[in-house]
Amino acid sequence: MNPNSQFSYPHGNVLYRKLRYEFPMMVAGEGVYLFDANGKRYIDASGGAIVSNVGHGNQVIANAIAQQAAKLAYVSGLQFTHEPVEALATALCEIAPPGLTRAFFLSGGTEATEAAMKLARQYWMAKGKKSKYKIISRLPSYHGNTFGSMGVSGRQAYRVQFQNMYVDHPKIPPPICYRCPWGKTFPQCDYECANELELAIQQEGPDTVAAFLAEPVLGSTGSGMVPPAEYYPRVVEICRKYDLLFIADEILCGMGRTGDWFAITGTGAAPDILLAGKGLTGGYVPLSAMLARGELIEALYNSGGDFLHAQTFAHHPVACAAGLATIRYLQEHHLVERCRDMGNVLHAVLKRLEDHPFVGEIRGKGLLAGIELTANKATRAPFARNLKVVEKIATEALARGLIIWTNAGHVDGTNGDGILLAPPFIVTREQIEEIVNVLEQSMNVVAAKVPIG
Repeated sequence: MNPNSQFSYPHGNVLYRKLRYEFPMMVAGEGVYLFDANGKRYIDASGGAIVSNVGHGNQVIANAIAQQAAKLAYVSGLQFTHEPVEALATALCEIAPPGLTRAFFLSGGTEATEAAMKLARQYWMAKGKKSKYKIISRLPSYHGNTFGSMGVSGRQAYRVQFQNMYVDHPKIPPPICYRCPWGKTFPQCDYECANELELAIQQEGPDTVAAFLAEPVLGSTGSGMVPPAEYYPRVVEICRKYDLLFIADEILCGMGRTGDWFAITGTGAAPDILLAGKGLTGGYVPLSAMLARGELIEALYNSGGDFLHAQTFAHHPVACAAGLATIRYLQEHHLVERCRDMGNVLHAVLKRLEDHPFVGEIRGKGLLAGIELTANKATRAPFARNLKVVEKIATEALARGLIIWTNAGHVDGTNGDGILLAPPFIVTREQIEEIVNVLEQSMNVVAAKVPIG
């Protein structure tokens, strides 16, 4: 009998997200490793859901949480301020792209997306442009799971059952050169993907569009897609031309994951609003942030209004203390720089998988690496979804003590298999070799059973 079977539906009282899966019982974490109740060791090659950047079992952050909880655990952000939120806002704005001088803290990425959507709407209302409310985003993409954020997300499997319950916003194709919707090759494409934004604005009517929302590096729905160099400068130019705000969703790719504090920084593009989360506390407690340019908040103030986005746990003292401790730890141990260096190692080692029959493209930046799988290298055809290729690879990897992150459906909403690797920034060269070795073994096992071509 599988010892994990007791942690599956219909056993116990937990409503498990997956109802046909036996969950390993994890009891401890140290560095890049997790340990289950049976003593088995796993290497966390995905940082959980691309969250763990400082690694597991960090006593500095754990102590900061405990000390703040003992001192001041909770006050309402609607009524009071406190030292952790003031210090965290200063620290976060100091590492953010220039111009982002106001920070609002929430519990998760979805909440940050909703806050950004509301701020964009409230800003244009304050400026007297009351018809601007639409948020253009991309398909595929992922920005959250509540009804507001679902309307701007492009992850079809999460949306289809609820399509009558949310407001859908306009979407354009993302800059995934491997699957260019126009059938062109960079750089002869003249950035059709960026020009598509202008076409969408014109079609919707510039007076109705409030903002463009995009992940600077597309996460799980794009398997670590990094756009061509001029994509975001062109996007910002178009936003300025038509009076749109640019919202950079860095919930997954920010907080050092790509080798810079924020992925948008290296593009030369300046967002009006930026979202952070996941690595903001390294996973020790839930926390997200929305950063905004000062003039947006000034417009609200001058109009006589306030920021309308009430959340019970906004500006939570313990969560803010964890965020501050995480930023300071990343700085004091130069872990963002280490992420850049180890990212170069990871991508160099992954090159040996390029000839694997399953591998269509390996992409990413820093310690964020995506592998797009294909059934045919020549045609780039995806595997049929019913084969569940990426799930089978993940199962083989987990059996060998390797945790990876998977995605399905990015090609057409149904088909498409991708893998994300995002280990903690403290990962070593030897551990990277182990990750790639075990991943290759797992892929080989599945390749022997799945038809290719």
